[in-house]
Amino acid sequence: MPSSQYTDLRSGLGLSIAKRLCTNFLTTHPTSQTLTIIFTTRSSRKSTTTLSLLIDHLTTLDRSGHSATLRIRFSTTQVDLTSLLSVASLSKHLLHNFPHLDAVIFNAGMGAFTGIDWIGCLISLAKNWIEAVTHPVFKIQAMGRTTAQPVGGDVGEVFCANVFGHYYLAHEIMSLLRKGQGRIIWVSSLEAYARVFDKDDIEGRKASHSYEASKRLTDVIVLTSSLPAANPWVDSYFRSGEEKGDRKPKMYVCHPGICATAMVDLHVVLFYCMTMAFYIARWLGSPWHTISTETGANAPVHLALACDEELVETGAERKKWGSGSDCMGKGVLRVTDVEEESGEEWEELGRDVWRQMEELRVMWKSKLEGGN
Repeated sequence: MPSSQYTDLRSGLGLSIAKRLCTNFLTTHPTSQTLTIIFTTRSSRKSTTTLSLLIDHLTTLDRSGHSATLRIRFSTTQVDLTSLLSVASLSKHLLHNFPHLDAVIFNAGMGAFTGIDWIGCLISLAKNWIEAVTHPVFKIQAMGRTTAQPVGGDVGEVFCANVFGHYYLAHEIMSLLRKGQGRIIWVSSLEAYARVFDKDDIEGRKASHSYEASKRLTDVIVLTSSLPAANPWVDSYFRSGEEKGDRKPKMYVCHPGICATAMVDLHVVLFYCMTMAFYIARWLGSPWHTISTETGANAPVHLALACDEELVETGAERKKWGSGSDCMGKGVLRVTDVEEESGEEWEELGRDVWRQMEELRVMWKSKLEGGN
């Protein structure tokens, strides 16, 4: 039976996830199985460029003795995750063109970054190099950015791109996920700090660190989805597309470690300086500086392709999986600690977050369908 994967190619990480899906699938699955990768970009031009890169990758794999071009195919479309109308359009495209989806990988990583506090950066490096480039405190971010929706109203921009657009999409294509392996894989971050997230400002409109707040929200959504306190809203979310015999999709969360990407807009010289700083951190013993996006793709691809038995045995739903590396750069899969992930307060946080997310989803669905 054909296998379908959906991934968002908004960054170097997205492209590496798609490439690694190809490579790992060919070496771990029987030759009788095929793979369809459905990738999205923000423009048709980017789709064309990305497709060319992926076809080149398949050609390379064919030279290594794999029947890559016979077993793997690609499909592409465009989406703007800051536009719920665009997200709804993507969901309709998927519903009309594909029989099922085995996994969706949500790896958007937009940030409202405006610059770097260079004095703070140098001081941080002098105090603790690894900490400075693992949990940086010197990135400057804009506050209060929103994205206007054509159906009326606005949404927190980073929240919409990193969390809500994906959340809305997964619900709309739930019937496809129920007919497949049903894996919803969220790509979070090591910078998902509890201190920057306010449950009374779920969209991060007042957040000084909206990117980190959105990643904390991602962790909370996934890791509280099995808690009794959140059940009424979780059940409401997953109920869409339910038919007798269909399997309920499962959520997983992971992160790519620290990759050298262009998330913060840097001059080429500064980009290479940043990359060198990451190498130094790895040489000093950092377990998380994957640097290469291909190594960073390890965790999400593992969650997409591993067999059900392995994921159940490792308790994958209840953990945050991270792409790491050893001092030589070899990829290592590691479980990552999540701040304050226990106790009554954690359950209350999960309940409040799920309630608000479902209320927002229902409200925006009503608007998009002309009910308001």
